[in-house]
Amino acid sequence: MATNGKAQELETFVKQQLGGAQKRLAGLEQEANKVLRTLRTRTKGQAREVEKFLGKVNTEASALLDNAKVKELGRKATQVSSEVRKRLDGLQTKAVEAVGVASQAQVKELNRELSRLSKKLDQIVPPTVKKAPSRPSSRPSAS
Repeated sequence: MATNGKAQELETFVKQQLGGAQKRLAGLEQEANKVLRTLRTRTKGQAREVEKFLGKVNTEASALLDNAKVKELGRKATQVSSEVRKRLDGLQTKAVEAVGVASQAQVKELNRELSRLSKKLDQIVPPTVKKAPSRPSSRPSAS
């Protein structure tokens, strides 16, 4: 019988704790809802201000872009940019030539020529003659 009484006491205790927790939770929900309503009202005014500001900025930006002087400056900047690129390409070509390094176009052309000559050689030389004996190294040995 003692266990039955303790079980009922435990059940009562748990129900009381659960009821108290539910009341606290309901109170927290009410507070959270109040805070959310307050935040919504505050941010509505700020959102309107931001929208007005963005509208003003967009209007001013489009007015600037439509301005003849701005368009002319844009065209000049584009022209100067292409001229600078041409000059830099020319300087790069001169530097490559001065160093004596083959340009990328020259390397591609050499590869094409090697490929063409290799195909001709394959046609001319019979398969048994293709394998040449290994050449002795012209470098002195490291001994």
